[in-house]
Amino acid sequence: MTLNKDEVKRQIIEIAGQLIEQGGSGALQVRAIARQAGISVGSVYNLVGDLDTLHRMVNMQLLDELGAAGAATIARLHTQGVTDVRERLLALADTYLDFVERNYKKWSTLLAFNRSRPTEDMPDWYMARQEMLFDIIAGVLADTPLRDDDLKLQTAARALWSAVHGIVTNSYIGSKSTSHADESRDQIDLLVTVFVRGLGAAA
Repeated sequence: MTLNKDEVKRQIIEIAGQLIEQGGSGALQVRAIARQAGISVGSVYNLVGDLDTLHRMVNMQLLDELGAAGAATIARLHTQGVTDVRERLLALADTYLDFVERNYKKWSTLLAFNRSRPTEDMPDWYMARQEMLFDIIAGVLADTPLRDDDLKLQTAARALWSAVHGIVTNSYIGSKSTSHADESRDQIDLLVTVFVRGLGAAA
């Protein structure tokens, strides 16, 4: 029977994600994937390349899900008529925290994977997913005085993402304690409030 390559590739990525969810990067083994997919080890390599490439595919899928969650939040706020910049940024941050809570193991593994690989080794299609996250934030910041300077707008979006991401990483990753999530939200609220207030003062 002829394999539907796209369908089998999708299945491989799904199985890889499940293995990572269960046991982190160490559980990502080609033989285990081949066994669950009902194909040969060679077929896995032919369809997805090496393990690093497969790991990036799983990570890309995760980044796509986070981007979709952020876009859905923005769409919901638009439907509700919410225009306040601070409120929208906090809603995005809350979406991020909820996403990390739901995908704790895979997100922790994604961060560990990225830290262990030089940025210049990341393929363009992978980096584009990260740029997508910055663009969502930049879309909100476009309703501030930063709209008149695209370079500053993009820089601010990256800075804000990095700051929120740092809070989540330092306060939450490594512990599933609810108190850590609450502490993260308090810190993010303070950060975003001061950030937005500073933009207003600089106008």
